[in-house]
Amino acid sequence: MVRRLAAVVLMAASVLVLSPAPAHAASCGYQSKPVAAPKISVTSWAQRLLDLPRAHQLATGSGVRVAVVDSGVDRRHPQLAKAVQTGWDVTTGGSGGTLDCQRQGHGTAIASLIGARPASDASLVGVAPQATLLPIRVADNDPATDAPVSAAALATAVTESERLGADVIHISYSLAVDDARLRAAVARAIKSGVVVVAAAGDGLPGPSYPAAYDGVVGVGALAASGDVLDGSARGPHVDLVAPGEQLVAAARVGGHTVVGGTPAAAAVVSGAAALLRGSHPQWTNEEVVRRLLATADGTAGGTGNAAFGQGSVNPYRALVEPAATVGAVPTWAPAPATLAQAPTRPGWPGSWRVALACAALFGLGAAGLLTGRAVARTHRQRHRPSG
Repeated sequence: MVRRLAAVVLMAASVLVLSPAPAHAASCGYQSKPVAAPKISVTSWAQRLLDLPRAHQLATGSGVRVAVVDSGVDRRHPQLAKAVQTGWDVTTGGSGGTLDCQRQGHGTAIASLIGARPASDASLVGVAPQATLLPIRVADNDPATDAPVSAAALATAVTESERLGADVIHISYSLAVDDARLRAAVARAIKSGVVVVAAAGDGLPGPSYPAAYDGVVGVGALAASGDVLDGSARGPHVDLVAPGEQLVAAARVGGHTVVGGTPAAAAVVSGAAALLRGSHPQWTNEEVVRRLLATADGTAGGTGNAAFGQGSVNPYRALVEPAATVGAVPTWAPAPATLAQAPTRPGWPGSWRVALACAALFGLGAAGLLTGRAVARTHRQRHRPSG
C-alpha cells in the first residue's frame, strides 16, 4: 500500500507542498480551501520503463470503464475532468465518488495513473488515457494507515462497481483477514466478466485480501532500483509487479504530486488491463489476465517467485504479443531508446539497466527457474480457466 504521498518533485530540487485541506473542503468538514499543487513536467523513470507512447499508438482504453475503489476522485483536475463519471460513495450509500476527502488526495492520484488525459504542460498521462473512470469512495483514510477500510465497505464497493458496468475494478486496499462477504462479492464480479486488480499490500507479513482471492490480479511494487519496493508484500498472492516508487500523479484540484506503493503499482496494471479490454473487447476477463501474466518482463530478481510474481507488467508487449504459457521466461528486449533514456540517477543504477537487458535477452538461469517453479504453479492455479 501507499505509505505516504511523497512531496518531492522527481529529479528536481524543489519540494512539492501538498495542501493540508482536502478537495471540496466544506463538504469534507475542513475549513481550509484546497489549493492546486505545482505542475510536474519531468518524465519519471516509471514512464520511461513503461514506454506508454508506443502502447498508445495501439490502444488507449477508449470505451472501457474502470472502477477505482479508493478515497474518491477530485474530477476538477484538468487531466481528470473528462475522464471521471459519477460513481458511488459507500460512506453515504448513494451516487457520487467525486469527493476526495483524503488529505493527500490518494484516490485522485491513483485514478490519474490509470486514466489521466494528456496535457501539453505535464508529463503525467494515464496508462489508459481514454478510459472512463468510475470513482468508488470507501473512506477518507490513506490505505497505508493502521485503520483500514472495513471488509463490508469493500464488498459494497465491488458490488456497486459491477452494477455500474465496470470492465475493470481497481482496489487500493488490502486486508490481512479473509472475509466471506468480500470474497463472495469479488467472485460474483469475476464470474460476470470483470477484471479485478488489487494491491498486494505493504507491510503485511502474510496473504492480503482481496489480492489473494482466486482470479484477482495481485500486484506488488517495483522500485526504481529494479528490486521489489521495501515493504511490498511477498507471497503467492503477488501475480505481477509494476512501478511503485516515485510515480508522477494528479494532486487534488490541479497540479501534481508523487506517489508510490502497491496501490500505485496496481493502478498501472489496471490501466494495462483497460488497454487490453479496449483493444480486444471480445476477450473474456480470463484471457485478459492470462495475457498480462504471459507477457510480463523478466526482472532483476527473476520471475515465478513470491517477490516478483510473473514479472513486471509490460502494456506494449501485452498488446502485440501472442499469449504464451504463464510462467514462461520473457525473451523480448526493450527498444534501445528505452534503455538509453533510463536516467542515471541513484534510483536507477547502470547495473540495473544491464540486468534488465540481460534478463530480457538471455532469460533466467537454471537456479532461478528451479526456485520459482512452486510459486509459478500457484499462480497458474489461481488463474486457471474455468470449465
